Amino acid sequence: MLASNRFALKEWAAVCGRLGRGEIVLLLRKGGLHEAGGGFRTERREFFLFPTRFHAEGAPPPDVVDLELYAEVVDDVRVENLDRLRRLEGLHALAWEDVEKRFHYKTPGLHALTLRAHRLSRPRRVENARAYDGCASWVELDRAWEVETAAPALGDAEFEARREAARAALHG
Repeated sequence: MLASNRFALKEWAAVCGRLGRGEIVLLLRKGGLHEAGGGFRTERREFFLFPTRFHAEGAPPPDVVDLELYAEVVDDVRVENLDRLRRLEGLHALAWEDVEKRFHYKTPGLHALTLRAHRLSRPRRVENARAYDGCASWVELDRAWEVETAAPALGDAEFEARREAARAALHG
């Protein structure tokens, strides 16, 4: 994959790490306080993952952020049944209490995003800007960055098996 992109999805650094190691394939998203239109939307199908420590106690924003992962949305399912989310345990990074809180915040429901994460052959070092702060999901970077991936976090067969497990849990 060789292209360029200027968009990134903000996600906790620990979750980015788990996606990059192939431990999980799902993100459960509600949307930040400053989301346009009142909630999360998949504005892009491919993007960098922007690791953040937002909400981490005592962690000031870093001066630079290393973009190490590139992702593509394979499935985006709006889930409005809390029991279906319980079936996804082990495929995402959140504790059940956090899933429940996010689900019930404002309007019940969450997006379950199945992501195919790819490690970049060279991380892209981005100067952190005030424009990237705040409680919003998407970041438009100051410029388009080259996307040159080294390898997917999971091989094809393992990724498809986990994707099917998520689909079965959501639709079964």
